[in-house]
Amino acid sequence: MKTKLSPKGKSSLILLLILVAMVGLLAINAVGVPNIGKRGETMWSVFNIKQGLDLKGGVSILYEADIAAPSSDDMSAAQALLRGRLDRRGYTEATAIQEGTGQIRVDIPGVEDAQEAIDGIGATARLSFVDADGTEFLSGEYVREAFRVMDPNSGPGVSITFNSEGASIFQQVTRDNLGRQIYIYMDSQLLSDPVIRNVINDGSGVISGSMTMDEAAELALSIQQGSLPFGLNVLSYNYIGARLGADALRTSIIAGAIGLALVIVFMLAIYRTLGICSSIALIIYSALVLFLTSALGITLSLPGIAGIILSVGMATDANVVIFERIREEIALGKSLRSAMNVGYRRALPAIVDSNVTTLIAGGVLFWLGTGPIMGFAHMLIIGILVSMFTCLFVTRTITFCLMDLGIVKQEHVLPKKYKESPEEVAQAITNPEPKLIVEKRKMYFAFSAAILLVSFAVMLFHSMGGRGVFNLDVEFSGGTSFEINIGQDFNNSDIEAIVRDVTGESAPQVQQILGTNAVMIRTTQVSTEARDEIISQISERYGLSTDDFTYANVSPAVSEAMRNSAILAIAVSTLLMLVYISVRFRNLRTGVSAVIAQMHDALVVLCVYGVLRIPLNYAFIAVMLTTLGYSINATIIVFDRIRENRGRMEKSPYSVLVNTSVTQTLRRTLFSTCTTFIAVFMLYIIGVATIRDFTLPIMVGLLFGAYSSVCLAGSVWYKMVKGKE
Repeated sequence: MKTKLSPKGKSSLILLLILVAMVGLLAINAVGVPNIGKRGETMWSVFNIKQGLDLKGGVSILYEADIAAPSSDDMSAAQALLRGRLDRRGYTEATAIQEGTGQIRVDIPGVEDAQEAIDGIGATARLSFVDADGTEFLSGEYVREAFRVMDPNSGPGVSITFNSEGASIFQQVTRDNLGRQIYIYMDSQLLSDPVIRNVINDGSGVISGSMTMDEAAELALSIQQGSLPFGLNVLSYNYIGARLGADALRTSIIAGAIGLALVIVFMLAIYRTLGICSSIALIIYSALVLFLTSALGITLSLPGIAGIILSVGMATDANVVIFERIREEIALGKSLRSAMNVGYRRALPAIVDSNVTTLIAGGVLFWLGTGPIMGFAHMLIIGILVSMFTCLFVTRTITFCLMDLGIVKQEHVLPKKYKESPEEVAQAITNPEPKLIVEKRKMYFAFSAAILLVSFAVMLFHSMGGRGVFNLDVEFSGGTSFEINIGQDFNNSDIEAIVRDVTGESAPQVQQILGTNAVMIRTTQVSTEARDEIISQISERYGLSTDDFTYANVSPAVSEAMRNSAILAIAVSTLLMLVYISVRFRNLRTGVSAVIAQMHDALVVLCVYGVLRIPLNYAFIAVMLTTLGYSINATIIVFDRIRENRGRMEKSPYSVLVNTSVTQTLRRTLFSTCTTFIAVFMLYIIGVATIRDFTLPIMVGLLFGAYSSVCLAGSVWYKMVKGKE
């Protein structure tokens, strides 16, 4: 005879399973699981997470062109092709920087086998098609696309499509060589020697032969990447330390743990037993994100940390939205179970809309971005998907289980401390006295305009003084690279202090060459006097001679192509968000208003960089994207409430509609901003100098994201629609 579990028994079992899963995830994070086939090794723990150059370091490879005096255009082309190879091989956090006139330095994070990396990214990959008479008729420059295919008859192969000129040549060659062989070479290696059976008119063909699926994929990758304009010889390679210093990762982990603990304390203080539900879900969320980062082999760097911060904020924000909805439903007199069902249902559109808009941005960044932008996109996409899962499934399940067990009670959600009657309580919570928002819109517009105008004036003053509008880091402007053989133990921070005092830079790149007593320094372009002063001070401190120093000019790590891809990605994602919001809310003005608020916040953060002279580097791109993501998320919540209220306030003026909606969502905005701010603030006060340069603009972006969603977005929308009232 089967024993049927009671509701309490079923809830206890489900809750126990969730807690066991949480403990299991935390255990995997801490110690990993055995790596089958590699005795003594583990995988999937936080210690297996690949770390970027800024957090851990990696290998630095110096290439030199095999021709004398290559042109600047050829060097730029080689640099771009190497960048593409790095991205396609998953080295998204790597850099490729031109040094001097004929050298390119490639820094790759987390590489243990330098030779494997050298073989993969430095191969010349000169593709050529030769006819039976030995005449080369096509080269790699005519290839438009190459990808792996599986033919049921011939097995794995590579499909090649030529551009229009190449297709025309290929058509003529196949016509002239019917029944004869042609030969396809990669450098001097024969890849395939197919017989032409018919004329190929569509400009595409398949390389097939005895190759495995992996070999076909590798061949397709080599062909797709194209040929370098010249060969590259390896001059040297070294293993280098973290750009942010040895303490950067440790302090970031400590700050993250403290920030997470403070967010949990905040949620418990505000929502009591409901806070227990969100706290368990937030721990599961954090463990899942770390597990996926390790399991998927994603490289974690400063931009990736920004993606995690944004997704943590969105995960907490979703819980706040739901709990505030439950609170409103209980104030209207519903039972706890009914309030929870209705609260989750009514919170769902806002949560989906805010997450989907940010997910659109992450997808476009992954599609169009390069380098660290892809690293940010990886973490953002994973974080959003996991946060939606934990919020809409884990938190909901835990909430109902704790309610069945009598732990979550109605008086915990809405304490019986109000002196007013139930009707007055309901009125105060669900329909509070609207704050005057749109009536003060001119004041808000003037305030924003004043901040931007003053900031622009300060930035213009900097420019007129010869310091430039922005303080461009070496990653954006290029500069000077030093390699110094110190010959004795030294401290990175001492070297950094000397360079910082001489150049005035807040965070020059100082990396120890691991296993040696040598150091690499990258700084913005310095005068001859400053360069000599750096050499003099370091020589005096460590007793060195000029023979111990080598230096060269370096190109920007953030190339023009990378900047263009970032700008294009932001523009496309903004356009797609505009389209999504306009369609979802059935109102173009809503989408335009949200984007205007988003651009306002981005401009404010841009001004923070210009006014405070914070160095513009890779992290700047991540900061801007984080600001845009948080801003649109906060604004969507307000517009979702406006959409909902329009149905029940059809006869109310638009000004009342906006004021009421903003007032009803004000607690959510304040609480969500507070929880996200806490996490970032802990990074700011505990992190190293470069981390503080990274977190300060994010904190400003969070504060102005809340300001724009409350004061500007609805006011801009009202300005657009008031003529139709």
